[in-house]
Amino acid sequence: AEYMGEREMNNVTMMEEMHQSQGDQSQVPAFLTKTYDIVDDPNSDSIISWGPSGDTFVIHDANEFCSSILSSHFKHNNLASFVRQLNIYGFQKVGSKHMWEFRHERFLRGHRDHLVFIKRKTPVKRMWQGGGSFEGHREAILAEILQLKQRQELLEVNLLQVMNTNDSLWNDLVTCKQQLRDTQDNIQKVLYFMMNVYHATDDPRNLPGGPTDSTPQA
Repeated sequence: AEYMGEREMNNVTMMEEMHQSQGDQSQVPAFLTKTYDIVDDPNSDSIISWGPSGDTFVIHDANEFCSSILSSHFKHNNLASFVRQLNIYGFQKVGSKHMWEFRHERFLRGHRDHLVFIKRKTPVKRMWQGGGSFEGHREAILAEILQLKQRQELLEVNLLQVMNTNDSLWNDLVTCKQQLRDTQDNIQKVLYFMMNVYHATDDPRNLPGGPTDSTPQA
């Protein structure tokens, strides 16, 4: 009887969640729905896609993600801002071979209806209020440590973007230098050609019908 009671309670909980997910879809923040649609779009799998198990998503090409996807869906191309939003909603960066892989227990392939259960995290300041118990302080400290870790990840994102920008500027500089050398070579060739033409026309012997070095025979 005890087992049946526990199972019935679990069924009630599942039914309540199903009812909530069906009734509150309009309350899902636009950031979550846009992110889900982007990840779920097979046309952009080379840039961003679900992980193999469907409980994570991976950004494969950060540069292309910023330039083509963020700019068209979120009206900005800042990867750090996107990661900051993920952190606000409780996503965690996964330590794997992929540099940009994130997960949330409710962000799952094939379960768009679960987005309604993803909530913004409670700010740390609220945790400090409402009592001075050791447990409350411990949770607040852990939350602050998590925020520091997330800030570190954002700094890593910013550093990567700066490095990519520097690489791009360096490549542009190398290209400009090569173009300058090519232009200088072309100028030298034109000047050399003009000097040859000038000397040829300055000598009457090189003109059509002009005198030659031969002298009349006696």
